[in-house]
Amino acid sequence: MAHAPRAEQLVLLDVSEFDSHIARLERDNVKHPLRQKIGTLMNVSVERAREKDAAEAALAEARSALEKAEKQSATLQAQIEDKDGKLNAGVGLTSRDLLVLQEEIAGLRALLSEASDAEFEALEAVEKAEARVSDLAGQIDEMKQQVLADRAELEDAVTEIQAQQAALRAQRDAIFTPLGEDIKKVYEHSRASGGYAVIGMRANGTTDAGVQLSPVEVAQIKALPEDAIYLSEDYDAIVVRLD
Repeated sequence: MAHAPRAEQLVLLDVSEFDSHIARLERDNVKHPLRQKIGTLMNVSVERAREKDAAEAALAEARSALEKAEKQSATLQAQIEDKDGKLNAGVGLTSRDLLVLQEEIAGLRALLSEASDAEFEALEAVEKAEARVSDLAGQIDEMKQQVLADRAELEDAVTEIQAQQAALRAQRDAIFTPLGEDIKKVYEHSRASGGYAVIGMRANGTTDAGVQLSPVEVAQIKALPEDAIYLSEDYDAIVVRLD
């Protein structure tokens, strides 16, 4: 069993409090709400980028369809104008020829009407696709700006947390460094267990950590020499007698 003056054992209570405070600040850093918010924004931004790629592909298809519809309308319109010219001129045409030409023009006009409707629908599809691309681009840009703003805010918060940790470490080291090597080793072992590092026990057996030591363990601690460093088997923590 390691030994250290009772005064040094009592110092461990303050050291443990400093370490707990530093650890809490580190958890605040790691689990800062802005980290999750930024991560969510970046994930959504990536998803929106994929949607924008798909929307741009759809826009390209819509524009191609509009171009074809416009060419179809232009072709029909040219044919109608050509036949109208022949009909109006009437040169070398019999009555039968004129009748056939009129029927052809009527058929072309019907096709042109359908082609115009298709062209209008294609134009609407292009406008809708353009609006979708524009909307997604706006969303992506807005999220990028928000990420930049949140990152700046997070950096300020992390800087503040690290400054607090540095100040606490300086205070902690000032009282921990002068301690004997034996008590330092036992403390670091207890701290590495991940539970309580140091538990203060009053003369009546109650503790400042809210844990209940067994009557047998309390009796064992009280029977030890004052400079004995007791390591609880149940909690793997140093038990320091307060009174």
